Amino acid sequence: MPYLAYTPPDFALMLSFAGGGVYSPGKFCFDADGNLWSGQNWMPGSQFGVVHSIGGGTVKFAPDGSALSPSITGFTGMGIDGIGWGTGVTLDKVWVTGFNGAIGIMDFQGRPIGKETDFPFAGKVGGLQGVGVAANGDVWITDATRNQMLYFPGGRVKDGRLVQVAGLKSPFGVAIDAQNRVWVSNAQSDTVVRFSANDPSKADSFRAGIGVRGVALDSKGNLWVASNMSLDFPPPKIPDGLSIMKQFQMAGQHMMKELPPGKATGVVNMIRPDGTQPAPMGFTGGGMINVPWGVSIDGNDDVWVGNFWGRGAVLVAGAEPKGHPTGTKPGDVIHVFQGGSGHAP
Repeated sequence: MPYLAYTPPDFALMLSFAGGGVYSPGKFCFDADGNLWSGQNWMPGSQFGVVHSIGGGTVKFAPDGSALSPSITGFTGMGIDGIGWGTGVTLDKVWVTGFNGAIGIMDFQGRPIGKETDFPFAGKVGGLQGVGVAANGDVWITDATRNQMLYFPGGRVKDGRLVQVAGLKSPFGVAIDAQNRVWVSNAQSDTVVRFSANDPSKADSFRAGIGVRGVALDSKGNLWVASNMSLDFPPPKIPDGLSIMKQFQMAGQHMMKELPPGKATGVVNMIRPDGTQPAPMGFTGGGMINVPWGVSIDGNDDVWVGNFWGRGAVLVAGAEPKGHPTGTKPGDVIHVFQGGSGHAP
């Protein structure tokens, strides 16, 4: 309606953009021109399920929300069939990873660069997830079923190699800091692994919550990480080597069984560059954070948390809160954005 019946305590205008093959998007990334890129778990209109599904492609939206990728499939190619958390943008390319172990690279017009056989990993990788891009152009990809990393120095496919890192347990999200240290979340554990890109043989582990997912670095080098379950939640028992979607299915069934109605689980942790944490048990937002999945950092270094369960997106204060009421501490909830949305064509 174009009017309000009463004065609300606050008001947020939300727009929902469609088209271009968007459906069940995973990670969001922006290129230098402000265009949004995202890989899709499933194809629009398909008879999708967690395990049996028709995978989606890659979508592109202009800064004004106009779809720039084709309906219904989005951009496709190079053997990609379904994209989870695997979207990464470099200065001139977009990288995506597939549940089927394929890697796609395209230019900013969505045209594939190369072919599936360009990658020297046939039969050596499992289901792929996160894509991390370093300041020097290196690309790191997580292998969520074979517990390893794929490394492309300078983004060069021909130089790609597999990297074994101690402590990986279904690696999911990846981010590279200003010291060229690689941070990797473990979806089947309660830890984040950090290692130097120059020497992956030496790795450190930091405890977060259970089922660690999205990671993001703020401007000071603090890592913010979302975990599906709190440390006091009964952990799921998931065998090694399962497909990504089977892992998701088992974890979801476990949480539905163990989580009482009306209750929440999951935390967001902040890990400083020196490895210390202001809240070792994680921030819960007073129960507003519920099975968090993705985290993003805005220009104020505040943290946006995407709830996988529950309602809305939760905005929490960053490591050095500014522009907020006196006494606001890191991890304090600034607002929970929820409610209806208007659809833009």
